[in-house]
Amino acid sequence: MFEAIPNANTVFLKWTLHNWNDAECIKILKNCKEAIPSKENGGKLVIIDIVIKVDEGGDELFETQLYFDMLMMSCFTGRQKSEKYWATLFLDGGFTDYKIISVLGFRSLIEVYP
Repeated sequence: MFEAIPNANTVFLKWTLHNWNDAECIKILKNCKEAIPSKENGGKLVIIDIVIKVDEGGDELFETQLYFDMLMMSCFTGRQKSEKYWATLFLDGGFTDYKIISVLGFRSLIEVYP
């Protein structure tokens, strides 16, 4: 994923980007963008990962998200990200649009479009 990603209509990343620092995430995102067609031609990146949300889901959900943030920072070079942080990474990776759906407990389904 750091060198190239095979061409596809959709690239799926589950529990991947939170492991890497910003520069590594941007490199992965750029490779994903190169592998998929335009949004008009059905291209998209699908991500399942944590989107930290302070006001949604109550204290236990937020505490779980923060626990995973500490885990990523102590074991890897990554971190959990807020929606604003994700949006910046997507833009830096060359993407123009995204949609976040909070449907998986403390994880979210994120659709990102070129």
